[in-house]
Amino acid sequence: MASAKRRRFDPESGHGGRVFSPSWTTDYFVHEQSNSIICLICLEKIAVCKSYNVNRHYTTKHAVSYDKFKGQFRIDKIELLKKTFLAQQSVMKTKTIARRVEDLSKSIELSLKEKLNKCEAYSLALDESTDRGDTAQLAIFIRGITSNFEVIEELLDINHMKDTTRGEDILSEVKKTLVKFELPEKKLCGVTTDGASALTGKNIEFIALLKKSINHEIISYHCIIHQEQLCAKVLEMKNVMELVIHTVNFIRSCGLNHRQFKQLLKGCGSEAEDVIYFQVRWLSRAATLKRFWILLPEIVLFLKIKGKDTSLLENIDCLNDLAFLIDMTQMLMELNLKLQGKDQLISKLFENVETLVLKLKLLKQQLSSKVLVHFKALSERNIHIIDSERYCTPILKLIDEFDTRFCDFKKEKMS
Repeated sequence: MASAKRRRFDPESGHGGRVFSPSWTTDYFVHEQSNSIICLICLEKIAVCKSYNVNRHYTTKHAVSYDKFKGQFRIDKIELLKKTFLAQQSVMKTKTIARRVEDLSKSIELSLKEKLNKCEAYSLALDESTDRGDTAQLAIFIRGITSNFEVIEELLDINHMKDTTRGEDILSEVKKTLVKFELPEKKLCGVTTDGASALTGKNIEFIALLKKSINHEIISYHCIIHQEQLCAKVLEMKNVMELVIHTVNFIRSCGLNHRQFKQLLKGCGSEAEDVIYFQVRWLSRAATLKRFWILLPEIVLFLKIKGKDTSLLENIDCLNDLAFLIDMTQMLMELNLKLQGKDQLISKLFENVETLVLKLKLLKQQLSSKVLVHFKALSERNIHIIDSERYCTPILKLIDEFDTRFCDFKKEKMS
């Protein structure tokens, strides 16, 4: 029997001649990356990880030009080549990622086109805003319906508007998007905007220009959530909001105060862990007010410890106003949440608004009769110290604001 051939161990190049030796970098200008040997001079990949192969590549191709580098000059040259190589690899990786993102974008765009081509009708929603670089961003959303009553809701496009944002500019961007996604104008049945002046003018703004440019009637709406938030501004009650914001900022803006306040809550066994920072949106405003009301005794105690004036937080009328505002913002927050989400019809959204208006009318009647069953926070106060007629006025203002802002929805419902 023939004896099996044994693989010879090459001590010069590691175990079986397959392990990269760090000395090769200095001797032959090579670098190991992802289990491959790369020549730093010509960027060729050396197929076999053996001293013989690495030496042969260097001797035949680069020795004449690079043997002159000795000692520290050689090390410096290797470091320079290595930095150049790694920089090129980083650029290539970035380009690869960018190319993959572009491929994904094209794939999503193609898929969306196929879906929208099946739609029998569609409507658009436009939202104009400005980013940190003062570039206007026009977000275009689409909602379409197929012959099988399948509803499609997607973000269609975001267009950057680096110059003017007049109605004709917005119309141009919308037209480009319709062409890009092969959407026929004859299937467009409605447009919703955020109420910006460049979008909703009667003569030369976007809605007016769009209606002139197409050959059929379309319905135009002001965003229902935006209108609800504008209605809510009737309940500003600045004296109460400023007091709450000032108090919360005193607690939260200073690290020491915040730590001491949380320690006080822990010692008192409070049901809430902290106050909530106020932000612009009504959702956060409602949460801030509700938490403030829950922690009011602890807040007053903490302010007294800090030597602050608490007369307003112990004033009967001010506390009544705060309780009333909390109840009203909670109702508006609940409406806001009902108006959000996908796959909702405008008829259902307007029903929610009408329901709140009816509820407000009922609340006004109950307040006149000193019935506080639907006012959770206000009912915690002594009914004999509440001037209920005082709160009928803001409720009436709120009802009038809803009736005025949603008159176009009422007209559509009646027609």
